[in-house]
Amino acid sequence: MNVLFAPDWRQGVPYQSLLADALVAVGVHVDFLSDYKRVFPLTRLLQQHPADLLHLHWPEAYYPRKRDWWDGFRRARFVPDLTLATRHTPFVLTAHNLLEHNERQIFAHTNYAAAYRQARLVFAHSAVAAAELTRVYGISETKIRVVPHGDLSVMMPPPVPQAQARALLGLPDGPLCLMFGAVEPYKGHEEVIAHWRQAQPGASLVIAGKPRDAAYAATIHEAARNLPSVVLRLGWLADANLALYLSAADVALFNYRTIFTSGAASLARSWGLPLLIPARLTTVDLAEPDPRVARFDRLDGDFTNRLATILETKPDYAGAAPWREQTAWSHIAKLTAAGYREVLGVESSAEKAGAITAWR
Repeated sequence: MNVLFAPDWRQGVPYQSLLADALVAVGVHVDFLSDYKRVFPLTRLLQQHPADLLHLHWPEAYYPRKRDWWDGFRRARFVPDLTLATRHTPFVLTAHNLLEHNERQIFAHTNYAAAYRQARLVFAHSAVAAAELTRVYGISETKIRVVPHGDLSVMMPPPVPQAQARALLGLPDGPLCLMFGAVEPYKGHEEVIAHWRQAQPGASLVIAGKPRDAAYAATIHEAARNLPSVVLRLGWLADANLALYLSAADVALFNYRTIFTSGAASLARSWGLPLLIPARLTTVDLAEPDPRVARFDRLDGDFTNRLATILETKPDYAGAAPWREQTAWSHIAKLTAAGYREVLGVESSAEKAGAITAWR
């Protein structure tokens, strides 16, 4: 079975590489749609890269916003391009997002709706996410398959003792909260910094990750100006460095304004790092209840108490082994390949054997 992943975002998102590698073990060969063509990119590229199945991950890659005269055209062309491209090649879609980040324009919703509705099968990362897809886009629940987000900790070195990690990174002693990953407006860093300035919660806040651009980096620096309890490490995080930050932290803190699924939160769970996340993010499945997961309603409400409670729970990498097993890529690949076979009408050898046994 030959499957084409699109777009090729392996450089910034490890999800695709880890899934593709795991799919090999279940008989699926994956190629990546790495090029980009003008006018109708998907249609032209699929003609040059034939496959049994197209697996679309982030539709917005094919109508990029460049803030030029062609933005409107790129967004308007997506639906006819997708329709033409998949006339003879069925496609499935992973619901990484309900809507693209930081965008609320009309075409953003229209294009995502078209992609979800035209897909033969949609993979959602939680049962709540599946229900939300049905509610927002009217997708039949019969074509949604729940496949957990895979374990991202496998790409990093193991944890080191907390004191050692802090010494290597030059971080302060005492309670330490970590916000890690890309630094973008939808993640709510500014609100958290403002809370630290006003409430002084008695813990250091470390923000580590690459800002979306220089202008937003300047915004974050200004927000944290003259605030000793906030440590900014704004730049690209290699896996080895990220492992050190996770080892150094007491709590992983998330304040997404909105999010559909979170690879970062899943990684914190894999690491055994206690995490604090907004209660509103119901589609993010963290296998709760669990003592290492706490939810808060508002920064100006119950956040301080929730933070104090979760800080009493110590990081425990070994204790997160059941979560890592539940989100192992071998398991994710089997569920994904089963969806592929369902779309293509192909049974696996195990399924065929089961059918023969049942017939006998």
